[in-house]
Amino acid sequence: MIDTASADPLPAAAVHPVEKKEVLFHGFPASPGICHGRVLVFGAAHTDFREVDPIPIEASEIDAEIARFQSIEKRDAKIFDAHLLIVEDRLLHKEVVSRIRNELCNAQSSFLLTIRRYLDAISGTNDTYLNERAGDIRDIANRILRNLNGDKDGGPSLDNLPENTVVIAHDLTPSDTAMLDRRNILGFAIETGSKTCHTSILARSLRIPAVVGMRNIAGKFANGDEVIVDGFLGMVIRNPSRETLAFYREKISRKDELYSILQKESSRAAETTDGYRVKLCANIEGADDLEEVSRCGAEGIGLFRTEYLFMNTPVAPDEETQYKIYSKLLRAMRGRAVTIRTVDLGGDKLDFASASATREPNPFLGLRAIRLCHEKPQLIRTQLRALLRAGVYGDLRIMFPMVSSLSEIEELLAIRDEVMEELKNENLPFDPKVRIGAMIEIPSACLIADALAAKVDFFSIGSNDLVQYTLAVDRLNERVAYLYRPSHPAVMELIRLTVEAAKKHRIPVCVCGEIAADPRFTPILLGLGVLELSMSPNAIAEVRGVIRKTSMLASEQLAKIALTAADPEDVMVLAKEHIQSVAPDIASILG
Repeated sequence: MIDTASADPLPAAAVHPVEKKEVLFHGFPASPGICHGRVLVFGAAHTDFREVDPIPIEASEIDAEIARFQSIEKRDAKIFDAHLLIVEDRLLHKEVVSRIRNELCNAQSSFLLTIRRYLDAISGTNDTYLNERAGDIRDIANRILRNLNGDKDGGPSLDNLPENTVVIAHDLTPSDTAMLDRRNILGFAIETGSKTCHTSILARSLRIPAVVGMRNIAGKFANGDEVIVDGFLGMVIRNPSRETLAFYREKISRKDELYSILQKESSRAAETTDGYRVKLCANIEGADDLEEVSRCGAEGIGLFRTEYLFMNTPVAPDEETQYKIYSKLLRAMRGRAVTIRTVDLGGDKLDFASASATREPNPFLGLRAIRLCHEKPQLIRTQLRALLRAGVYGDLRIMFPMVSSLSEIEELLAIRDEVMEELKNENLPFDPKVRIGAMIEIPSACLIADALAAKVDFFSIGSNDLVQYTLAVDRLNERVAYLYRPSHPAVMELIRLTVEAAKKHRIPVCVCGEIAADPRFTPILLGLGVLELSMSPNAIAEVRGVIRKTSMLASEQLAKIALTAADPEDVMVLAKEHIQSVAPDIASILG
C-alpha cells in the first residue's frame, strides 16, 4: 500500500528549466499511499483535425489500403474501452473504406476526413457530455493515426515504462489506462478526475498512490524530475528537499510498521470493545482478486461487480461463460457468502458494443443497471440462469443495482421465478433458495426502504451513487469534487432510514463504497446500526483496527451528533476527533 521505491533516474531525463527547488502542489487524494520516484510527463501529441490534405493512391493500391486500415482497426479495438465505440462503428468503417475506394485517398487521410466530420458534428452542440466524448474520440483517433503512420516511437509509451516511474498528466484516458505498465509505475497525478473517477478506481485496485484534480500541473514538470506523491493528503512534491525526504522516509517506516501489525490481526474478529461483532467483506472485480480476499481476512465477498465481464467485448457473455465464472468463484470461497451484483452498465461504466445504440446526454440519470435490463430483458434472464445454476456451489446472494421503485423489484422477482421454472423444466440443477437483495443507492429507494425490505432478503447501501444522487454532484467531475461530501448530514439520514427499515423486517444491511473503506466513517456507520461493511481488500486492515478500538456506545453517541450537524465539515471534524482519540496510530496513516 505504501511504495518505498528509490528515485532512480529515468533514461533521457530532461533537466527542469527552472532552479531545482521544492514545490508543493495540492489536489484530491484518490488512492492512499506514498511513492518517491522520477517523473514521466505523459501527453501524446495530437493531430490538428482541422487541416486535412488528402493523400492520393493508385487504383491498384485500394485493396492493400483497405486491408491496412482494417488490420489497424481490429488491433486497436482490443485496447479501447467499449463505450467509445469508434473502432467498432460500422458506419464510420464503411465511410472510411468508401473514401479509399471511391476517392482514391490513402487510409490515413480517409480516416482523418471521416473523423473530422464526426468531430464537427459533436462540436456543433452545447452538450457537455458529448463534448467530453469528443476528447475521447480524438484520443482514439490519434492512436489509430499513429499506428497507420507506423509511428511506434511518437511519444512516451505507458505500456513500457522505466522503473520507479511516477506519471504526471492532464488525464489518463481509457485507452491510456488500458495500456498502463503495472510493473514499473509507482503512482500518478493528473489534472482531471475525482476520487471515484476511473483512474482513481484503477489506482486503488493496483494499490498505488494517486492524486487527482490537480489543475495546471502537467506543464510544471519535466521528465526526470524527482517527485513524491502523497495519496493520503492529496499532495505532490516536486524536487523534495533533504528534510522532506527524511520526513517521508520516517513516515513510510512508521506506516509500514503499523500495516505489518494490522495485517497480523487479519485472523481476529472485527469486534468492538463492548462486544459487538462486525462483518467485514471484500469488493472484487474478478477471480484474480481472490488471493487478496484471503490475505486480508475478509469474511466473504460483499460485492462482485459482474459488469467487468461485459466490458471490452462486442457481445454479452453467454450463459455457459458466466456460469463457469460464477461457479469457480463460489467453489473457491468454500462456503463463505458471495454477493454478486447483476450487470450494472451505463453511467461511467463501459458497455459491450450491442448494449446501447445511442449516447445519452446525462448517462447517470439514464439507461443503466436494471433499467437497461428492462429494455433488454434477455440480458438479465441469461445472467439469472447462470447465477441460479452456480448457486449450488456455495452461499450465493444476488443483488439488483439502482433500484428506485417497488415495481422494479417486483418485476425482477417475477423474472427470477420464470427463470427458475425454466431451469426446473430443463432438469438443470439450481438453488431455489438463493437470497435476493436490493442495492440502495438512490434517495427514492431510501425513502421507501420499508416497502422494499418486505420484498427482499437483504440490503446493500451503495454509498458512491447515494452521495452523488442525494447531493446532485457528478462524482466524476473534478470541478464540483469539493461538493461531493459523504459526510453530509442528509446522506447520514438516508442511511439511518434504510438501516431502520432493514431492522424492522429483520434483514441484514451492508454498506459498500468509499465510505465503507474510510476508517474515519467506521464509528459513525456502526452508530447508525450498520454491522456489515464491504470494501476493497486493502482497506480492511485499517477498518478492522478502528472497530477493535472503539465501542458501540461511543459510536452511537457520535452518530446521534452527526445526524443533527448542520454541515458536512462538522461531521468530518467529529469523525477525525474520534478516531484520533481511540486509534491515533491509524489516524496518522490518514494524514
